[in-house]
Amino acid sequence: GFKFLNKKFILKTPEDWNAKNQDKLWLYNLHYFDDLNAVDSGQRIVWHRNLIQSWIDDNPPGFGNGWEPYPSSLRIVNWIKWSLSDGDLKKEWLDSLAVQVRFLSQSLEYHLLGNHLFVNAKALIFAGLYFKGFEANKWLQSGENILNKELPKQVLRDGGNFELSPMYHAIFLEDLLDIINIYQVYEKKLPNNIVSKAIQMLEWLKNMCHPDGEIAFFNDSTLGVAPTLAELDSYAKRLNVCCGGAHEARSSHLKESGYIRVDKEELVIIADIAEIGPSYIPGHGHADTLSFELSLFGERVIVNSGISTYESGGDRNIQRGTRAHSTITIDDTDSSEVWGGFRVAKRAKVLNVNK
Repeated sequence: GFKFLNKKFILKTPEDWNAKNQDKLWLYNLHYFDDLNAVDSGQRIVWHRNLIQSWIDDNPPGFGNGWEPYPSSLRIVNWIKWSLSDGDLKKEWLDSLAVQVRFLSQSLEYHLLGNHLFVNAKALIFAGLYFKGFEANKWLQSGENILNKELPKQVLRDGGNFELSPMYHAIFLEDLLDIINIYQVYEKKLPNNIVSKAIQMLEWLKNMCHPDGEIAFFNDSTLGVAPTLAELDSYAKRLNVCCGGAHEARSSHLKESGYIRVDKEELVIIADIAEIGPSYIPGHGHADTLSFELSLFGERVIVNSGISTYESGGDRNIQRGTRAHSTITIDDTDSSEVWGGFRVAKRAKVLNVNK
């Protein structure tokens, strides 16, 4: 059985990999295979091996949610990580993995860009280093080309991820650290600027966390999805990603991303004076302009709602709307016109910022 997003489900038939009574995001999680690399995954090796075989048997190439580029990218990386940790992929599984990478390489998410295209690139880099030969070299080159083009776009000058979600920022930072890790494993030269970007991102994340060590809820953010600040800090140190210039969180104006942090004795305020997100992919943005979160004596006192679903309508509309955020609502109107699951029309602009 599986439990994702607080919903339990037991796989009984091949069709259950694409069960019609489950949300899309739940099914995506089913196909990620994140548990292969969980902290206690060694206790479930037999189950994991059976699960890999079941996935191959029940998910023919190109069919269903599992072959979409995003879940494919995460699964490819997870299978390779598991193999490099003595997971021992059988020849049939290696053959399937190669087919998955080949399929992904022909369906990169240029139509979505952002974090989707970046995880596509990460999967190609992992596969390009893991496999050998002409085709693997092409995968590696393709992944590196995307990385080199997207990294300056997706990491702003103040270190923030351009989608302006602390949760996706943490996920993206873990992706960067994973890429550094696999280059170190294969003793290959690291892509340009990747270490300095990782250090910047770690510093930014410190400023966007409450004293409890967890992220603030701006745009699409919630707890328990992304790795925590402490986990990312520890991971960076294990990779010798030197954070000599990194600091503890302090009062800051993160100008490019549009957040302000105020630390004063036992009070911490994190405020949003940001744009909705990248103009061409605002899908993780909320109508949260001029909202803030407040901690006193180490405890959260005022927060935004965070998110619980990506399914269109109902809760998704409420959680993206201005009323779910700690700011003023005028005439019951959202500050930015959020609609659908991942759409934004008219967008709020912050005109004057006075320190």
